Amino acid sequence: MKVWISIKGIQYYDDDIQSVEFSTDGTLERTEGGYRLTYAESGATGMEGGTTSMLINPNSIILERAGAMNSFMILEKGRRTVFNYDTDFGGLVMGVYTKEINDRLSENGGELYFHYTLDINSDMASSHDIFISVKSTENRSSGDSKNGPKARRQAGLH
Repeated sequence: MKVWISIKGIQYYDDDIQSVEFSTDGTLERTEGGYRLTYAESGATGMEGGTTSMLINPNSIILERAGAMNSFMILEKGRRTVFNYDTDFGGLVMGVYTKEINDRLSENGGELYFHYTLDINSDMASSHDIFISVKSTENRSSGDSKNGPKARRQAGLH
């Protein structure tokens, strides 16, 4: 199903808080255990030209990014996992601990919230809150999805 996706990401690092809001067209598909949400990245996230796909289940999210920066993250509620993160300067091995996943998605859209922390060599790097709203664009005569991606960058969130 074609959907309109609104994402707000908040990154906490020491005393610094950075936030980005991003809205775009995407797709929501039902899977055996949950949903797959797919969308094109924008300049607001620093990954323009890339594609993000999230396989969302009640206690886990598999997040895969392909493009200029590639990553494959497994976020499991209550667990720390390790992943490789490719950048223009080379790859990093990072840890991610997922504290909370609140999945309220259905075939008609819905909301998703998750909170996780990132570490490098087991040293805390940052903490993140992600809020996602998904709305069907089917049966719309006009609306935001006709205007292409929209983003409001409050600070650099990468």
